[in-house]
Amino acid sequence: MQVTLAGYNLDTEIINRVGKIIDGYPYGTGDLNYLSDLVTCLADETLTPETLSAAYARISRSNKSIGELRSNARASVNRARRTNRRIVFGLGHASIAEHAVVNLDISDISRLAVEELEAHRLASYTEASQRYIAMEGDFIIPREVSDTGLKDRFQADCDELFNGYRELISSLERLFSDAPEQERNTKAREDARYVLPLACRSQVGVTVNARIAERMINNFNRSPLNEVRELGRGMLASVKRIIPSLIRYTQPNRSLEASYHEIEHISRTTISSETDQDEPSVRLMEAPESGENSALAAILFSTGVGSYSACLEAVGNMSVQDRKRLLITSHKCISAHEPLLREMELGYFTYSITLSSSAFAQLKRHRIASLIKQDYLPELGVTIPPNILKVNGEDIFNNCIEISNNLYKLLIERLEEERDQVAQYALTNAHRRRVLFQANARELTHFSRLREDSSAQWDIRAIAGEMIRLAREACPALMLFAAGKDTFDKLSEELFGE
Repeated sequence: MQVTLAGYNLDTEIINRVGKIIDGYPYGTGDLNYLSDLVTCLADETLTPETLSAAYARISRSNKSIGELRSNARASVNRARRTNRRIVFGLGHASIAEHAVVNLDISDISRLAVEELEAHRLASYTEASQRYIAMEGDFIIPREVSDTGLKDRFQADCDELFNGYRELISSLERLFSDAPEQERNTKAREDARYVLPLACRSQVGVTVNARIAERMINNFNRSPLNEVRELGRGMLASVKRIIPSLIRYTQPNRSLEASYHEIEHISRTTISSETDQDEPSVRLMEAPESGENSALAAILFSTGVGSYSACLEAVGNMSVQDRKRLLITSHKCISAHEPLLREMELGYFTYSITLSSSAFAQLKRHRIASLIKQDYLPELGVTIPPNILKVNGEDIFNNCIEISNNLYKLLIERLEEERDQVAQYALTNAHRRRVLFQANARELTHFSRLREDSSAQWDIRAIAGEMIRLAREACPALMLFAAGKDTFDKLSEELFGE
């Protein structure tokens, strides 16, 4: 694995200094003074975002201008770092660390480890997509697997999964032979990837502030997976030299970790692990208890002078048509690219969802929601793309799943500790897990726009459709604007009569 510091935010005065040096010499100049001035500037110890954090930390307690505070912080990085440590860690004002932002290139990381990385909501990620990029048989072999003596078996079985992937690619490309080349390749890869292992290599671009980076490293250091702990060490090495005053608590709380193990023991000894074959893939467990009243009352509250109680009473006296009219009126000028009013955040929908790894990759990107996951389990079955059935590829697909399941079982037998987590490397994108997903009406509508759109991946699109159907049954007015972007204009015509 490689974790590389790709960039970080700097005080604009430093950037301007570099710009002036570059602008002061003709393009392509051989003047050594140019190089000397540039090196001197770039070697300046103020090339760190810590000066911004330190300057902003003083805003609340100083009558100096922000520009003057920034200048003072740049003048002494050591003093700026002392300020950061005192205010962030001494006084506990950790939000100051959010002013320092870093960009990280993370490569040679497995799809399984990517999920642990992207579980942190307050960061930005762009990940290599198996829908658009052909996989060339590149995967990681976890150190835990090598330590069991199963390295050769693991490599041979993963090679077989990639062989199945390539066979399915060929068959699926023939199915889409009339489509343009790029579309044909994307559609074929989108479905063939379901047989790829979670050990498959990927790469991710990450943008994160110092506060969240510290939390990430702490979480990674308590992971049962060596690869994830390696990610934590790599991140720490990359950011510590740039923002040392903002990174401190990187080691996990072992007492808290012990309590997690106790809860896990209680769960495993008191709850049956048997799977219900008739359990629906998507279940709405909870809808807003007061129905649409809370959000609609909040709309009245934000534009009026009455108490929230009075607004709730007014909404309670409205007819169904009046409620819908209120919601439509409040959003009459909304477009397909704009969010609903913040008032729509009152009240939550909670779902229990069983879905494939491929669909989970889409679901986990909605980070304003709450997402609680279990491990992937072969007992939950797999999701087979319908197009694979169309090309009679089920024998290839099922053979890949059998190879994966057998390798998983072997790893479970050989591994002594944390065996379930490590064995997941052998499972595929088709294997399934259970998750709890909670979102308010505003976020659920945004989810619908992206995942019910015709351009969305078919697996997550089917799940989104069922989620919105169930939510609409429970709270029809709140879900008036739930639709894919491609059908939003038609929906607007129906609602607004325009």
